[in-house]
Amino acid sequence: MATLPQQDSSPVINIRIRFCALLLLSVLAYGTAGYRFIEGWSWLDSVYMTVITISTVGFTEVQPLDGAGRLHTILLIVFGVGTVATTLSVLFEHLFHRQLKIIMEKRGMQRTIASLNKHTIVCGFGRMGRMIAASLQKAGHQVVVIERIQPTAEKIEKLGFLVVQGNASDEETLSKAGIERATSLVATLGTDADNLFLTLTARGLNESLNIIVRAEDENNTRKFTQAGASRVVSPFAIGAGHIVRVLTRPTVVDFVDLVSKDDDIKFEVVQTDITAESPFAGKTLAEARVRQELGGMVLAIRNPAGHTTFDPSPQTRIDAGDTLFVIASSTATKS
Repeated sequence: MATLPQQDSSPVINIRIRFCALLLLSVLAYGTAGYRFIEGWSWLDSVYMTVITISTVGFTEVQPLDGAGRLHTILLIVFGVGTVATTLSVLFEHLFHRQLKIIMEKRGMQRTIASLNKHTIVCGFGRMGRMIAASLQKAGHQVVVIERIQPTAEKIEKLGFLVVQGNASDEETLSKAGIERATSLVATLGTDADNLFLTLTARGLNESLNIIVRAEDENNTRKFTQAGASRVVSPFAIGAGHIVRVLTRPTVVDFVDLVSKDDDIKFEVVQTDITAESPFAGKTLAEARVRQELGGMVLAIRNPAGHTTFDPSPQTRIDAGDTLFVIASSTATKS
């Protein structure tokens, strides 16, 4: 069912608040100046009398008033009390609209998350988590971010991400993020201990979940694997390996960077699983015309036993259960 677009009334309310504040200051100035110049009181006594009058506190008069002073007080009560009441009404309306807007946005986000399927959950929005979430979203993947700190969660929401505020290791928080329907979870919390506990909890909630964990210490890789992690990534090891490749094979690294970063040159390595119903099953690469059908070149074939054949010949047979690794342009993989 279609819903009517809701108009944001905040700008109108903000204008009304500014107007009421200006009107209230004008009343204070009028009342203070009146007592100062009509009754000849000090500035402090004038301000005090004005405040207790328009606030209807009901204290006694600072000093006895003459006829002109009483007339001034009557006018101050008529205009001042109305101004204060109007200002308070606008302030309460602003607070009510703000809280209502927050509640409606949270409910809308919860409904959106509840409707997701086969999405990715990113736990932790530090430097790495932010880059992962942004890259996945740019690639067209549905992403839900879990962040423990509320102010940070609000900033994440403003950046355009679906976010669940809470402890990523809690089952309730993971359920709110739709872990039962998710395909992948990325654990990028601050410590290996937090990521390890998150991995245990997530694996218990979804046995088929693809869990990618960032490990600060490479020695903890086996622990993460035993806890249920699908893959363990060590940024330090990857960074060190990249530096070594830059030193030993700089031209290769330059080529890879060109292919991956140049907007005019985009290639992807695509994984194609061969089932018994696949038209490629039981044929050789030449017979299946894989290059023409998939729009790319077959780099390797991995059989169900885990053996991988690199740069297979055209006569290599494709069987059900095999996995093809094909390098192709991004446009070809999306067509």
